[in-house]
Amino acid sequence: MLTLAQIVVSLLRNHLETVAYQDAFPDPLFYGMFAALGLAAFFSWRRSHPIENVWQRGVIAVLAAVGALLIGFLGALADRVLGLAGLIGWGVAAAAFGIAGSRWAVRAFAPDPGTGGTG
Repeated sequence: MLTLAQIVVSLLRNHLETVAYQDAFPDPLFYGMFAALGLAAFFSWRRSHPIENVWQRGVIAVLAAVGALLIGFLGALADRVLGLAGLIGWGVAAAAFGIAGSRWAVRAFAPDPGTGGTG
């Protein structure tokens, strides 16, 4: 979400003057950051559902939110170094790693067919 907000800001910055871009959509980075933090915390809480300890699930949710912020900071670096193409590439790579990590987390809690327990 934060990378998508950064792409929107980059497009607005390139196509509109500063005053017009601020009038078109006030503070898209703030809303993108808020959405990214909320989504990261929500999905990490849902993915850690098999963990019974609420404290551990909360720590996982906070770490996911911090990770979302780090992804956004690295996206800003990609934007400054490589421009819009780098930001789009960074967004695709971040989404691919996120999907792979989510699948890994689901597989980690799947029952082990050999023992009948969890992995």
